[in-house]
Amino acid sequence: MVEEKRRFNITNLFRRRTPTPKDPRAFNPGIQEKSTDYMITTPVLYHVAQQSVIVRTCTTQLKNEIFRRGYKWEESFAYKCRDCKNVHEQPVEKCADCGSVSLAKPDKKQLEYAKKFMEGHINSADQLFIDILKELEDDLNIMDDAYIVLKKEYYLDNNGKIRMHKIKEMFRGDPVTMAIYADENGEKGHYGFTCLNHREQIVNDPVAACDECNSPMHPVYYVNRCNGEEQHYVKGEVLHFSKYNPSRLYGLSPVLTLWNHITTLLAMENYVNSSYSKQRMPRGLLAVQTRNIDSMKSFWRGVKEKMEQDPHFIPVMGIEAENGKGSIEWIKFMDSLKEMDYISVKDDLRDRVSGFYGVSKVFMSDNSASGGLNNEGMQILVTNRAVEMAQTIWNNYVFPFIIKEFGITDWDLKLPPSEEEDEIAKLRLREMEVNIAGSIKNLGFLVDMDDKGRFTYSKEKPKVEDGGKASGGEKFEADPYAGTDVDASQLGQMMEAGNKPSMAEAGVPEKTKSEKSEPPKTRNKPSKETGPDKRFSGLPREAGNQNVDSRTERRIP
Repeated sequence: MVEEKRRFNITNLFRRRTPTPKDPRAFNPGIQEKSTDYMITTPVLYHVAQQSVIVRTCTTQLKNEIFRRGYKWEESFAYKCRDCKNVHEQPVEKCADCGSVSLAKPDKKQLEYAKKFMEGHINSADQLFIDILKELEDDLNIMDDAYIVLKKEYYLDNNGKIRMHKIKEMFRGDPVTMAIYADENGEKGHYGFTCLNHREQIVNDPVAACDECNSPMHPVYYVNRCNGEEQHYVKGEVLHFSKYNPSRLYGLSPVLTLWNHITTLLAMENYVNSSYSKQRMPRGLLAVQTRNIDSMKSFWRGVKEKMEQDPHFIPVMGIEAENGKGSIEWIKFMDSLKEMDYISVKDDLRDRVSGFYGVSKVFMSDNSASGGLNNEGMQILVTNRAVEMAQTIWNNYVFPFIIKEFGITDWDLKLPPSEEEDEIAKLRLREMEVNIAGSIKNLGFLVDMDDKGRFTYSKEKPKVEDGGKASGGEKFEADPYAGTDVDASQLGQMMEAGNKPSMAEAGVPEKTKSEKSEPPKTRNKPSKETGPDKRFSGLPREAGNQNVDSRTERRIP
């Protein structure tokens, strides 16, 4: 039997999905623990980073350069079409896609609450918005994991569904206690559900209701474990982001990568500190041979008292000899810093740590490498690139999340570049824009300027009606010299001289005598024969040559 062919119908299709690749770091569904391959916990990493002078200097200088000029609000577009929702980066008079003239500028009312919220204290701890950003930048440079927590106030309907929310406070989440709540594939929001009123409850059934208030449950994305309690957060309340090693779960701490270098620097600093403190080992011992061995006890007692008063005291000791001959010997206990090559080793370790963070020696108050190939301009350029990379994380990941939760669609929150723009270059660029606008105006366009100082160009086309009249009712004046050999510039010069060219001079022949009552201004005998040639007699007029001069024509024998 022949199989019956069925007509194609969208309802006959079955939908299938590609499986999500599993993350090997997601061991069990629920709270995802950080990797402890090196048996170094998060508090230890923070302690080491805060104790190291080099790491603290790098992170502080980098943080100051990133937020040196604060933040600013920028328009997402110049105009937006109300019909097709197309956005235009430059000012236009009509939509480029649908041609509609119903255009809208960015709504300034969207910034009223956000600006008021960020200008003052953003939480109960009297922290400013820029203070939270600096805390999060430190978390990125130490742990490569940062959490920003938005404390919201929800407005629910009778069914418990969220209709509106309002951001009341903003906090920094501690990477030591914050954790990702995900399933076995590492995806958030698919395992674990909680109630907005009772955050301590957690269930695995997505259609279950709260046992206490019978409200619907919402998927859990993050959890904060502190003081033996768990605080569960739903979507839109917490943002986790990484800087150096972004992934589906956690980042990789730079301090863990630089662990050997940082701990070596700490050991060197501790060695120098102990060398110049009271508990330091003496640089050497002056031994004197003597027969009075009982003086040893009193000697050490005196040395101890002297060392407490003067840490640089050099002890002198007498040693009893059998042969009775005395001698003095200097026994060296420790080498000097120069002999141990301390400075060069420390500089090498410092360069490796600062090179990872992208902080040059100029920003660490080290002017020894200035001049020559190591000029300050190149060092500043290297650090500016590290600052630009860090600002990209904020401008592309963090700030879009914040403005989305505030309900802002027409404006962008940005970090301006750390280096100010050259004022001379800006003036030259503006001069070029003005020159271009003047050139476009000379072509017949209308030039205008909006409130942002941007030039807009337009040209209104006249509408021609019946009778050769324009829409304004004025008649068009035909140019009598249009199509002639007289140029507009020549016409102006001849008009200034007082002799207007005639139509014959312009290339158009004068009218004949039969058409004009005035006698012709030229000679009676025409210079050319205008009639058809007689060599093609009997042919149509169109076949003959109409431009024949009989005076120059001769018969060929």
